[in-house]
Amino acid sequence: MKLVASIALALASLASAVTPGETAALQKFLGDFCTKCHGPDKQKGDIRLDGLTGDVEKEGERWGVVLDQIRDGEMPPKKEKQPDAAQRNAVVTWISMQMGGHAQRRPNQGNLVPHELLFGRPAGAVAPPAPRLWRLSPDAYLGFVSDVQKGRVPGVVQPFTANPERGIKDYAKLAVIDEPSVEVLARNAAAIVEAQCAHEIVDGKVRGKNDARREFVELMDPAATPTRAQLEKAVQLQFRVALARGAEADEVARLLAFYDKCAKAGGGPGAVKTMLSAVLLRADAMFRQELGDPARQQLTPRETAAAISLALGNNREQKISEAAEKGALTTREQVAGHVRRILDDPKFKKPRVLGFFREYFGYPNAPEVFKDKPKDLMHEPQQAVNDTERLILFILEKDRDVLRELLTTPLAFVNVTTKQNKQTRLDEVVRAITPNAQNNKGQSPLETLYGLEEWTAEQPVTLAKDTRLGILMQPSWLIAWSGNFDNDIVRRARFIRERLLGGTVPDLPIGVAAQVPDDRHRTLRDRMQLTRAEACWKCHQRMDDLGLPFENFDHYGRLRSAELVEDAGATAANVDKKGKPLGPVERPAKLDTTGLIAASGDARLDGPVRDPRELVL
Repeated sequence: MKLVASIALALASLASAVTPGETAALQKFLGDFCTKCHGPDKQKGDIRLDGLTGDVEKEGERWGVVLDQIRDGEMPPKKEKQPDAAQRNAVVTWISMQMGGHAQRRPNQGNLVPHELLFGRPAGAVAPPAPRLWRLSPDAYLGFVSDVQKGRVPGVVQPFTANPERGIKDYAKLAVIDEPSVEVLARNAAAIVEAQCAHEIVDGKVRGKNDARREFVELMDPAATPTRAQLEKAVQLQFRVALARGAEADEVARLLAFYDKCAKAGGGPGAVKTMLSAVLLRADAMFRQELGDPARQQLTPRETAAAISLALGNNREQKISEAAEKGALTTREQVAGHVRRILDDPKFKKPRVLGFFREYFGYPNAPEVFKDKPKDLMHEPQQAVNDTERLILFILEKDRDVLRELLTTPLAFVNVTTKQNKQTRLDEVVRAITPNAQNNKGQSPLETLYGLEEWTAEQPVTLAKDTRLGILMQPSWLIAWSGNFDNDIVRRARFIRERLLGGTVPDLPIGVAAQVPDDRHRTLRDRMQLTRAEACWKCHQRMDDLGLPFENFDHYGRLRSAELVEDAGATAANVDKKGKPLGPVERPAKLDTTGLIAASGDARLDGPVRDPRELVL
């Protein structure tokens, strides 16, 4: 898949050694524009920059601050001496190149890869990243369990938690395996081995149960002492299913010595189970290592096999792991062949591909945003999510300018599911949700949300011009990035600033209550004017104008040409005979969908936009 190759190229590290000339140039830049406020005499924001040497690996946190502030035009302050565009771009590019392998920013704090690396000049010579370990993600751990024991394993509990903050949720490098997780892992390993060794004794003979592994069941006879050959065979099998490789001679020797120690303290079958559990608790079972081959400056075949398997799915793919063990995964052609084979193999599940887009766009959160159901529309956020996923998979299957198509396609799947035809036994496209004639009280069906007068089996549908384009105008995305009762201009804008433009926005300062006035007689755009105050605008100038064009839609994802606001006079007059208020009365207010792209890092993008369609195009 070209998309996978493009992402891999974009993420490649471009770090290189710092020359004396570069160090001198950087220190001159800092001296000219930074150290007046961040030097020996004054350290605004507790940041001091005069001692920086250019060693990004050791000084990454401070260089990350410099990168964000210089690139985004926040520093130097407007009243101070300013670098020209060439000076600013040179420093930003240099820091970005150096930070390619030492990024300090967390994935939920903007794009992990600096904008200049993703969209700047073509990559030159690629230096290998620093050695690293990646803890299994929660889903990959469950995949590991299913690899080890195919049948049901009672008592296994997920030991790892996902990152609860916005952005990529299961970025494994953010977490370590702490003591509580280790306790859960130990219990899980014992439960897995119990399932692997499940047996009963009938007429003095040991018989395996359910999905037990025969090689392990043979060792469960309490009246027999396992031979060395049997124990070695069991160790090798456990290594194969847990680590997708055979055990080395020294690893076998250590485990057999461990078995002997356990056998002296208790029964033989118990010692076997403890030995097998030890394999499941190895560091290389819980972590995917990327230590690399120093001689070749690339991942080892085993590391490559694991990286590809877990980049696409939650399980180790058997054939690529076997190729790594046989020495048949050492060339680009061999690796490419296996990647193509895996992508074309329907039997190997690849949830990580769709999972990336789920986490990147955030549309699956739509059902979690509680909303009162409107009186005039069927509100079914989960079906909106299902339709978006069909669109993404459709575009991925075409594999042509994937990101562009995701953002600009006029196509949409509308209220679709599949059902097997009993005669042909083939899946057919059918209408997912049909209004109930008895319970429907005037709510229009889901297809009207997309501007269709009636549902059609010809899917995907080409939507009417000047209505919707791409994922950011799918109802699921609009709902997911909205509030309970209204649109959320800031959340939608922050998505665009950080995930599409590769920029950053500081988190809300502690003690600041960010709340839009609840003046329902005014449009949301008008109510957002409070962010123009000096204390707020420093951050909101990077967000609001990117979110305002999406006022073209309401918080249910409906296209609109006017915003309903409360009519104060009509509401005051809306009372019963006894003077009791009967509720608010609304009136349409003229809709303003204009916005602005600014400080994108590309002057060709910057400028005013009329509506969300012009923004994404």
